[in-house]
Amino acid sequence: MRNIFFAALSGLLLHGSCSHAQEYSYNLKFTVSKKNFVDSIPIEFNNGRIILKAYSGGREYRFFLDTGSSQGVIYNNSALRYIRERGTITSHDANGTSHKIMTVEYPRFRIGSLEISGYCGSLLPRQSYSDDHDAIIGFDIINKGILAKIDVASGMLILTDNRRYFDSEMGYVMKYRLLRWVPNVKLSPFINCTDEARFDTGSRRLYEMSNHSCTTFSRSIYDFGSQIEGITHGSRTIASFGKEDHGQMAFLHLDRLMMGGFSFLDYHTITTQGNSRIGSELLNYGSVIINPFRKEITFYPYKDEGYYEVSNKQMDIAFVPMNGKASVGIIWEGSRHYQNGFRQGDVIISINGTPIDTFNAFLSYPFVDGFTYTFIVRGVDGSIRGIESER
Repeated sequence: MRNIFFAALSGLLLHGSCSHAQEYSYNLKFTVSKKNFVDSIPIEFNNGRIILKAYSGGREYRFFLDTGSSQGVIYNNSALRYIRERGTITSHDANGTSHKIMTVEYPRFRIGSLEISGYCGSLLPRQSYSDDHDAIIGFDIINKGILAKIDVASGMLILTDNRRYFDSEMGYVMKYRLLRWVPNVKLSPFINCTDEARFDTGSRRLYEMSNHSCTTFSRSIYDFGSQIEGITHGSRTIASFGKEDHGQMAFLHLDRLMMGGFSFLDYHTITTQGNSRIGSELLNYGSVIINPFRKEITFYPYKDEGYYEVSNKQMDIAFVPMNGKASVGIIWEGSRHYQNGFRQGDVIISINGTPIDTFNAFLSYPFVDGFTYTFIVRGVDGSIRGIESER
């Protein structure tokens, strides 16, 4: 049911300084085995995630490259075991929720021909949507002074410490600034509108606008209201520390979304209670080069006519965990799911007679496109009812 389920976000942002001996502060003290190198590393682009193979202790692991995470993440039940604890740090997830968490040191590992030692990451419980990888590499690999070209069409990640290696390639340039050690760029979602968005490959949609930006544009920009299809209340984004708070969200239909001079036309999206974000969907339309020396992200469209007509469908319902169960986090009243009977807060009890006891059970249900399913749900008033809905 991926067409009606909003994907989870995994980015973690670090904050704070080392005021006690047992605390850890963000640093780039890890080492890379080569200098003056260019390395081409095979990648998979799997369900919106950039996955590369890493090797440690004679074993192969799957690492997720997440530009929205300031450092790596390793899971407390991962097959990849950390070497030692390095201290606690205050971390913020994609929804802005903060927790003090443990930072640990990875074992020495290899990606491509590069050996990396002393790399650190946050220690977190594994979420159900993280099952396709063993650990995360964050934007610190770029902040170390390594340029990266991400090209999912050719299935390659090119890393180099030669700051002029990509100079001959021409594209659409977006300057970025680091906020909590991750890149944020300016873009234009509407005429006379400028938004700042995090470049976050841990987010899957091409663009999500923050509620704050949407409210600001609605109040200050003439005719921005023409881009709003509907308003709802609820929550949908699942980040490292849980789902976002209940609040107002807008369903948007953007006539033109411009990034670095390149336009995406006829694009449906939704607002978020976290920061505005550019996600990994951008990589479906072209490759990206990140240059930490110039603080530039350059987009190279696979088909360069100056624009791309997206014409995607609005994602009008989202399921989130609620007390361990799958629940409707948001729903648009103009959607077929609303017409079929779904309401905000409904908890899924069963699908086609199969009990859905956990959120994981919902995520793993074998939906098939085009099929109609019978959902038994419990409403916020406690009533039980059946809903027929197509995948």
